[in-house]
Amino acid sequence: MQTNGTSLPHSLDKPGGPSAAKDGTMAQDNGKVPQTAHYEFGGPVGALFIMISLPVFIYYLYFACDKNSCAVTLLPLLPGSWDEIFDLQVFMIFLGWVAFQAVLYMLPIGKKVKGLPLRTGRRLQYRMNGLLAFVISVALFAALVYYQYPVTILYDKFLPFLTSSVIFSAALSVFVYIKSLAAPNHALAAGGNSGNIIYDFFIGHELNPRLGNFDIKIFCELRPGLIGWVLIDLAFVVKSWTDFPDNPPWCLLAVTFSQVLYVADSLWFEECILSTMDIIHDGFGFMLSFGDLAWVPFTYTLQARYLVDHPEKTMPSYCLMAVVALGFLGYYIFRASNSQKNAFRQNPHGDGVKHLQSIPTATGKRLLVSGWWGLVRHPNYLGDLILALSWSLYCGFDSIIPYFYPIYFTVLLVHRCLRDAAMCKEKYGEAWDRYCQKVPYRIFPYIF
Repeated sequence: MQTNGTSLPHSLDKPGGPSAAKDGTMAQDNGKVPQTAHYEFGGPVGALFIMISLPVFIYYLYFACDKNSCAVTLLPLLPGSWDEIFDLQVFMIFLGWVAFQAVLYMLPIGKKVKGLPLRTGRRLQYRMNGLLAFVISVALFAALVYYQYPVTILYDKFLPFLTSSVIFSAALSVFVYIKSLAAPNHALAAGGNSGNIIYDFFIGHELNPRLGNFDIKIFCELRPGLIGWVLIDLAFVVKSWTDFPDNPPWCLLAVTFSQVLYVADSLWFEECILSTMDIIHDGFGFMLSFGDLAWVPFTYTLQARYLVDHPEKTMPSYCLMAVVALGFLGYYIFRASNSQKNAFRQNPHGDGVKHLQSIPTATGKRLLVSGWWGLVRHPNYLGDLILALSWSLYCGFDSIIPYFYPIYFTVLLVHRCLRDAAMCKEKYGEAWDRYCQKVPYRIFPYIF
């Protein structure tokens, strides 16, 4: 559910491993996936609890924070009829949006890149044209606004759109699980091959489910939900400016600009996702399907929705520039650290990174212990969290609910950090111990 952070941000791939085939892929062997021996997320019971509680919680956020009130102490007012929750026309619009993004994904435009070697040694090929899809989608949205199409339907029918995403993501989870039952063993996810239906359905049984050249996981990670997040924000801006044409919503504009920049950055550096934990470790199941298609667009827009519904409760204007500066600081740390890691990975002897210190490992990789990656083990996470905090600060201090995102994101990244550490310890052994001595702090300097 993350965008372009990476699970092994400090490592450098070295030449070696399976031999190269004539077509540029890696020579295959029969890399069998063993049965999953270690449960995460509390095992089948925890997985079942998460699959039930997350949809309930996402609805709770909507009902607990509406235009009338926004407080965790108030009992949310539930809708009086099913028609308020589900709308067939909205569902068809949602399906059309997913189909539109699928068409853009399949356009033969953009460079082709190879992912990391799979267990068989094979490397899947991906076409990177996410930024093109983003630009086309935003341009189409602008055209709809120009021709006075009611784009504020994304605000007016927010709840039915949310329901549509939940239904679609659940149906997709069922589809990919059924599909995975016919997949060869080497195509399964190491973490989702436990033999327990509930757990494997949640984590994802197949690592990279595909329909021909259409990679379902990569598509869902970076297309409908992520770009949809931006369009929902923009619809909120249109709604606010339509209702109050003489009072520009500065806080809403600031948070929208920051989030548009964040998503554009993710798609500009789209190929970085190929080395993330979501892609190289986790299968595609309910966890990623729901997270990508429902959780991201309908919880990450919470601050913008709050600013539309409560324009009088925003951050005081005299604090606005300080919050903007905090957001740019977070983005700078996030982008600078990721760029430094990517430059080191591509060419450790380049002018900008040849001075960086690193620790060799038995796998042929090196672990960075200087620069941004000598400050903490995940400086990109630090920048991400600072940026997330700035988005909530635009909402002022009347309610804690708009601060849900940085609170949730902190828990998510700490958990991801711990998962990463466990995998790196197993993979790098003694070199990882020496690395941890050199870089003792995980995310927050002198704190954690």
